[in-house]
Amino acid sequence: MTCSMTGFGRAQRSTGRYAVDIEIRSLNNRYLKVRLRVPSAISNFEAQIENLVRSRLSRGAVDMWVRITDLAPAAGYTLDMDMVRRYREFASTLEAELGIHGEIGLSDYIMLPGVISTGGDDSGVPDELRAVVMDLTGEAIGSLEEMRMREGRALSLDIAKRADIIGALAKEISARTGGVVTAYRDRILSRVKELVAGSGAEISEENILREVSIFAERSDISEELARIESHLQQLRETLESGGGLGRKLEFVAQELHREINTIGSKANDAAISRLVVDAKGEIDKIREQCQNLE
Repeated sequence: MTCSMTGFGRAQRSTGRYAVDIEIRSLNNRYLKVRLRVPSAISNFEAQIENLVRSRLSRGAVDMWVRITDLAPAAGYTLDMDMVRRYREFASTLEAELGIHGEIGLSDYIMLPGVISTGGDDSGVPDELRAVVMDLTGEAIGSLEEMRMREGRALSLDIAKRADIIGALAKEISARTGGVVTAYRDRILSRVKELVAGSGAEISEENILREVSIFAERSDISEELARIESHLQQLRETLESGGGLGRKLEFVAQELHREINTIGSKANDAAISRLVVDAKGEIDKIREQCQNLE
């Protein structure tokens, strides 16, 4: 299946204590570039999240946000009564030995270091969230992939349509090639007759035919037309094959441009030149669309 590189996906879930919201979006990029924004609570398995993204996507600038809301924040705090008792002992020692007097209130104890904590290194949070975050990451990527596939199908249809237009233009060019040589021969003969009129001089028909033959060989575009037909067939087959085909299609479009450009430089005909300009316009549009494909 042909996929675009642009898209958006989202997945959300509440798990009792935590609400998890994951967003992922991607834009065009020559290679795969992943940028994650995750809370510190799950930073110890950030690499696993990125590996999952990279296993599912092959191209594009991907941004992903993981937001975690603690629905019961107080549950994560503990009161260390032993620490409070030690602080009270310190205060009693200062009063007894140094004569320092003063009252310590409830708010003073709460503010003291170590009295209230969040469970040390908070190692329990990642274990609780790991499965949920990884599962939602997969869901968000799936949503992104669906959007990228829809846009990819539209891009493929547009590229195929433009390939048909180029093929039709190539046939028009081919139909005019024989007339180009004939028109050149007639122009040569007419010009020669004008130059020798009344002079009595004669121009060998053999010389004229040799000149026309040289022109015909120099302006022959049959090989270029054959290669254009081959490239268009390869482009269609690539579109049907699916998968990550953006770079391959870009290469085929580049080769099409090379061949049509050569035709423009070799064909000494105004009508063919106009057809070449039209074909170049379609090829440029194909190249633009290819840059949007994964």
